[in-house]
Amino acid sequence: MVAHLNRFLSSGAGLEKTLRLTQSVAQIAAVFSVGSTAVRFTTAKLQLALTRRFFRFFGFIESFSRVSTLLSKDGMSSVPGWLDLAKWTCFGLYFLLEDLTILHAMDVYLVPWEARVMKEANTFWFYALSFSLAGAFYGLLFSASADSAPKAKDQKEKKNGTKAEKEKPEPVANEKANATKTTALVRQIVVEGCDLVLPITLLSWVHTPDLVVGLTMVVSTVLTGREIWKKV
Repeated sequence: MVAHLNRFLSSGAGLEKTLRLTQSVAQIAAVFSVGSTAVRFTTAKLQLALTRRFFRFFGFIESFSRVSTLLSKDGMSSVPGWLDLAKWTCFGLYFLLEDLTILHAMDVYLVPWEARVMKEANTFWFYALSFSLAGAFYGLLFSASADSAPKAKDQKEKKNGTKAEKEKPEPVANEKANATKTTALVRQIVVEGCDLVLPITLLSWVHTPDLVVGLTMVVSTVLTGREIWKKV
């Protein structure tokens, strides 16, 4: 357990999720605190948010790399490909625009255009999550309908006697794979649905209480952190 925890915290993704969980807990604690205690929790939340920005500072490189891969292969030949292309393009623009304001956030070099740039960055973040959610819903709906056709065919062949009874393990394995894929898509929808609360709140499109924002951050962080924990 201790060795596993060490591997988790030693990985960049694991450490970032730990900081994110701490930030969300600090935000929740600030809601239930008053006076100087609330100020301390709020300061901790802001400092943790700034620290986490360094973990995604070069995120635009991976995002645009994924865009390049999609363009060079068959990413343009399907609806999921188009949605992935739009998602990673928006993520790349979000990371890039956010990076432009890092010195301002550090109080090193203050600029008058920080608010405008961050507004555009958060807008692209909203678009990226929306495209990702659309892709997850598409995969959930259409993969299920696509899987039903082979199953119907198999049942028909079994009735006609063209398939031996001993060939049952393969459909079972396929069902397990489909169930795993469905679970992953549902988890993605929940996580990104929770994360979508952040940009719409930062953009003032919807007034969301700090407690709700903190709780949605906890849910999405725990779900994504759990998957990272399994891999390390």
